[in-house]
Amino acid sequence: MNKKYIRNKLLVFIVACLCLFVIRFYFFSLGKVDGQSMNPTLNDQDYVLLNKVSYKTGEPKRFDIIMFTLPDNSVLIKRVIGLPGEKIEHKNNNLYINGSVVKEPFLMEETDDFDSLTIPVGEIFVMGDNRDHSTDSRVFGAIPISHILGKSSIKIWPLNGGEITYYIFK
Repeated sequence: MNKKYIRNKLLVFIVACLCLFVIRFYFFSLGKVDGQSMNPTLNDQDYVLLNKVSYKTGEPKRFDIIMFTLPDNSVLIKRVIGLPGEKIEHKNNNLYINGSVVKEPFLMEETDDFDSLTIPVGEIFVMGDNRDHSTDSRVFGAIPISHILGKSSIKIWPLNGGEITYYIFK
């Protein structure tokens, strides 16, 4: 092998590594689910692909699944329930947004009521799908949109018999 061939292969390898670095740190990353708060949608120890740029180009939408940080630097994954400026409440096993009932088809169980509140501008209200086992905005309040690490719409399990299994959820 000549030096030019080796140099070209090395250059291709370096460029590929740089591309992967940029994609990994600026566009996508993996997140790991810790706990049962998002059952049945996500299970403990599931891995999710996080889109880091979705909210740099757009706003969170109701029922998006997001990963975010709290002031104590803990990282959680929850579902967006309320958007900035909305009045939300939960009574008689129904979610009300600005006075209208909003169906939550992903819930498997009844949910405790909570009093009406208005979400501040620039913040969102998040809850886990497994409401009886979720520490969420009912406890720590609305979270600033700037604390969102990424939106998740794909969960990826660890290698299973040599294959990566994935599931796209809404």
